[in-house]
Amino acid sequence: LSEQWVHPSASFRGTVSMEWSRVEIEMHGASARATPSPGVEMPGLDASAEEMHAEFLADLYHLDDVRAGHDRVVSDVAAPVEMAKSLAREIQPLEDLLREFGGAHTDDRITIPLPTALPDKLVVEKFAGDEGDVVRLIAPERFGGVLRKFELPEGRRLTGVSWGEGALSLTMD
Repeated sequence: LSEQWVHPSASFRGTVSMEWSRVEIEMHGASARATPSPGVEMPGLDASAEEMHAEFLADLYHLDDVRAGHDRVVSDVAAPVEMAKSLAREIQPLEDLLREFGGAHTDDRITIPLPTALPDKLVVEKFAGDEGDVVRLIAPERFGGVLRKFELPEGRRLTGVSWGEGALSLTMD
């Protein structure tokens, strides 16, 4: 029989402050439970919710058909969401982009305030359209980022891009 440790300041009449340590119980006889194999612990009442959840999820082979159905539902729901996100990323007019970011433009320059923790990861791409260039801006951040496509003013071509002091500057001809 192992002993249980009780803090010396424990008192039955006043405030009790105790630290508990586990006591191992020896089992004898045929009614004794089988002890777990070495290295495998059975969760007890002191197990955390996370431990119990992991234990529950470890052996769910009987729920494979439920899991497959869940995957189908999630993919059915995700498809329209992905479509909406794709449409949201479509080409937008320059004025809308400038309004969104608080930017401005002159005849030959577009300035977009774009403070970023990863300026070396900024990507600007262009597509030469019949009526002018389309620009794609990718500004990754640790948890997401910015992805926008916008049109330059009609007939304008992107000739240069710079970033400094928290702003992206695009020059046009």
